[in-house]
Amino acid sequence: MQSRSAVWPLALVASASLSLVSCDQPATVVASPPFSSVFELVEVIELGEDPADSIAEVGVLVERHDGGFIIGDRILPRVRTYADDGSLEGAFGRFGDGPWELRQVGAVAETASGRIVVSSPRNRWLTYLNSDLSPDTLVGIGDNWVFKVFPFGPDIVFYGIGMARSIHDVAVQSGYFHRLVDGSVAWTSWTTPIFGKPYWQGFGDVVGAVAGDSIFAMAQLLYPATILNGAGDSVGTIGAPSPSFRRVPEIEPGAYATTSPGGQDASDVLGTFDLVPRIDVVSGDYLIFTVGQLDETKPFFPFRVLHTRLEVYDRHAGTKLYEDVPLPAGVKVLGGGRYLYVLQNPDIPPWRIAKYRLRVAD
Repeated sequence: MQSRSAVWPLALVASASLSLVSCDQPATVVASPPFSSVFELVEVIELGEDPADSIAEVGVLVERHDGGFIIGDRILPRVRTYADDGSLEGAFGRFGDGPWELRQVGAVAETASGRIVVSSPRNRWLTYLNSDLSPDTLVGIGDNWVFKVFPFGPDIVFYGIGMARSIHDVAVQSGYFHRLVDGSVAWTSWTTPIFGKPYWQGFGDVVGAVAGDSIFAMAQLLYPATILNGAGDSVGTIGAPSPSFRRVPEIEPGAYATTSPGGQDASDVLGTFDLVPRIDVVSGDYLIFTVGQLDETKPFFPFRVLHTRLEVYDRHAGTKLYEDVPLPAGVKVLGGGRYLYVLQNPDIPPWRIAKYRLRVAD
């Protein structure tokens, strides 16, 4: 890991570039090339399935250190491992609230030692599995509900929210990102105003990524992403919306309290603003921001997010290399690593995943 001081040049560059955008100086023009000019298709793999244990919906994807990948089912409480060619290797998970049981797969990560960490939003522990998906240990995380998990050196960083009776209780919590060291939370850091805005927390959540000794935390509705170091300190920001990005509107409290003809309906707002549903790291040095919008044809929670375009950043320099790179129609970005993984048919099997190489990384 780099020293703590090594993070500061990135923070200074990122802050400086954002300052230029916010001043009266002309904004830097960023290229918006076709998808094929930025990403090269390596191969398309089809996921193997056990007929007695079919995938309900492809959710979380994690690229493994030694090849292959892990997929958490979005609907079923199942985690599956696959070889590089998509062949099924193993599966774990059964429904329940007890030890070694899951109601749903919230997040998956692979630690530096090769263990697999699984979170289920209602569990007050993280489930650690061996590389072959056999049970290893359960690690308590207090009153937090864990939604995302990231490996961070030998440790784990997770996005989690403490138990709350109201959204106000969430808004006043001291932080949403936590570093887990030797089974204990070493620090808690970073907040976002979306939990204090009427309805924003329902329209957009929080995303994150880890690269090197930096943690990137961002509200889906609001730029920029905050850069945290290993101690949980904020050391800069990265990310700026393109001119085409539509900011979420301010909504008055009680706007949806009536269903009268003159009342406002949530479906009137869906599809009118953009959000960032994912941040992924590709080739170690580049951040990929996926930009999309809520599907206005599905006007009830949980909303469906449509992935439409990408932004590419050099995480060291803090500069945006490309913006508004259009994704192929109807696909869903699943994750990063050596490649960018894109699900070609998000709704029905056979499940085919395209692996793309970032050309600028060559």
